[in-house]
Amino acid sequence: MPPSDSNLFGEAAARSVIDLHVVLQAWFNAEGSDDPAAVLAHFDADFRIISPLGKVTPIAAFAAALPGLRGSRPGLVMRISELELRFGDAATALVSYRETQTQGTAVTERLSTALLIASDSRPHPVWRHLQETWLG
Repeated sequence: MPPSDSNLFGEAAARSVIDLHVVLQAWFNAEGSDDPAAVLAHFDADFRIISPLGKVTPIAAFAAALPGLRGSRPGLVMRISELELRFGDAATALVSYRETQTQGTAVTERLSTALLIASDSRPHPVWRHLQETWLG
């Protein structure tokens, strides 16, 4: 039996979670492209993030802050685990995952839930919403 469109989109969304964190880790370490478009290409125009402290940041504010964040966390390593598709159809995926950030001896963990959607203008799912919660 061939995979359904929802399974294919869910798999693509899971890859997008990993891909974005690779790009973000490089950005915070001042590696690779210094063009913010490389990061912003992963996000929908209506994206917003709710931080572990409850602060809501829309894409415009995130984009404005992005240049100042480049190289701001040298040595940062981001690891994604427990990635799970919570809901998916042919154009939408809700995923949850654990993100562990290590920088020197400091380690933080968060549980995140992200909504990714299909985009006519991009070949990969884009992030519409992200909610993060501190762990530990």
